[in-house]
Amino acid sequence: MATPEQVRDALAQRLSGLQRQGGGTTLEVLEVKVPSVYPELLLKIRVGVSGQLWEVSLDYQGHEASLVSGDLAEDTLNYLGFLVHTHLFEWWHTKDTEKFSASMGKRLD
Repeated sequence: MATPEQVRDALAQRLSGLQRQGGGTTLEVLEVKVPSVYPELLLKIRVGVSGQLWEVSLDYQGHEASLVSGDLAEDTLNYLGFLVHTHLFEWWHTKDTEKFSASMGKRLD
């Protein structure tokens, strides 16, 4: 099983910097923390968007958490990076209208 540090470093390489989505939304991933990889994959991601600073918690269980139980193959990391990218944009667009999404992020500034 991959260590939290290995997962953090691998995801940081794939996610750090500007993340763009159609429609003009841009998130900047500033930091990736991985407090836990077993039995769940817990990520804390600091993002800058629209001049605001946020910390977003993504909690994966089941299949998504098991992605880091192996050797962090390139295909697995690419999929996990895509999943996190998608969830960050979903969070941004729903945080003001859905209670669960609102609970995932906390504004830091």
